[in-house]
Parts: sequence; structure tokens; C-alpha cells
Amino acid sequence: MAKYDVMIIDDDLFDIRKAEKALRGIPQMGEVKSYTKAIDGFNAIIDNPPDVLLLDVEMPDMSGLDLYLTLPVDKRPPVILYTKTEKYSYKGIKMAVADYLIKPVSFPDLYIAFKRALEQKNITVKIDLEIEPSGQWFKFKNTDRFIKFSDVVAIASIKNYVIFHLRQAEEDFEYRLTMEQAEQLVPKRTFVRVHRGFIVNTDFTTKIVDKTFVLPDRPDLQLKVSDVGLKRLYNIN
Repeated sequence: MAKYDVMIIDDDLFDIRKAEKALRGIPQMGEVKSYTKAIDGFNAIIDNPPDVLLLDVEMPDMSGLDLYLTLPVDKRPPVILYTKTEKYSYKGIKMAVADYLIKPVSFPDLYIAFKRALEQKNITVKIDLEIEPSGQWFKFKNTDRFIKFSDVVAIASIKNYVIFHLRQAEEDFEYRLTMEQAEQLVPKRTFVRVHRGFIVNTDFTTKIVDKTFVLPDRPDLQLKVSDVGLKRLYNIN
């Protein structure tokens, strides 16, 4: 099987680690190189362009858009832009980017973007893994709501309900499900039941201190992990 190299340029090391983890789950993945400084990434591309570039847009010294457009045309690899906002999507279209992703990136979205990027080089990659759903519709009394799993930080049980904790605390909601039903609902690649009462999205975790998750996006949440939960985490990672 042919392998293809990817370079990541992003000033946020936490986002880099999440992207690296997802990329290494792709069977056709070759070497993954990462740079937190735009100028270092720029120089690395000049020396040896990767097959695909995963590029953050908002960086302190040089925006991803400026970096890419500054590259000589013959040094520009197919690019996937990824950032925390949709406001650069039109510029991305004008640049003919392979894809435009919103952080945090999910494995299915990144895999499909990787495939699209290679297609710009006339390389066809067969997606040979089962792609799990990106979200779920939830029905409420007066409205229906679609929730992207990439926005779910954790799920906690409370009596006969579960609480979906999202990136924005004001978006949290309760739904009548058992923890077993919730566990079956979410993608198994990133969600782990770490405690009888908690399911966590590992894309949002950075470390565990005193058997409590550190969640930069939701520092208000105090989610405990059991010994069994730790074993499950090691198995998924």
C-alpha cells in the first residue's frame, strides 16, 4: 500500500496532537511532520513539500492563507485548511483548497479531506474503514436539534437522563437515555466510558490529574475516571 506524507502547521500544540492522532489512524498515512511556527513550516515546505498540507488559518506571525499564497506555485501541496471559525471559508474556496474543516477535527472528516487532497494530485485512495456518523438528531417538544459529535465534550448520567456537555456550556442539554444507549450512540473511536456515570470524548482531553480529567474547553467539568476507565483509555489510544 502506498503511503503519503502530511505536514501540519498550527500554533496550537493541543490541536496538533489531536490532528496527529486522527491522521495516524489512516491506513495510507506516511510520515506526519508538525510545526508550531509558520516560518518553520514554510521553510520545510520549500525544502521538501509534503503530499498534503494541514494548515491552521489563524496564527500569530503569519496567517495560514498568507503562508500558502507566499509559497512558489510549484511548491504548493494540496491544502486542507482547518480553524475554529467558518469566516475564511470563502477565501478557501477561491484558493481551491481540498477541504475546510472546523476544529476540533474528527477522524472521518480528516480521512475524507485527506482523500480529496490526494485527488488533486490525481491519486485515488480507497476509504476502507467504516465511517461512523458525524452527529445525531434529537427530538424535543417543540423542535428538533442536530448535534455534531465533534462538539460533545462529555456525557454524564443523572437519574433517568443523560446530560450532553458541549464545547459551549450554554449549549448543554438533557435527554432521556440510559448511559448504555448513549454509549452505543457515539463514535467508539473517540468516546470512552471512563466511569459508571461518565463518557468522555478523548479529542478534548489533555491529561488526568488525581483521576480527574483536565478539559481545556470545559474547565468547569469535574469528570472522574475509574480504574476500569483507565484501562479502556489505554486500549483506545
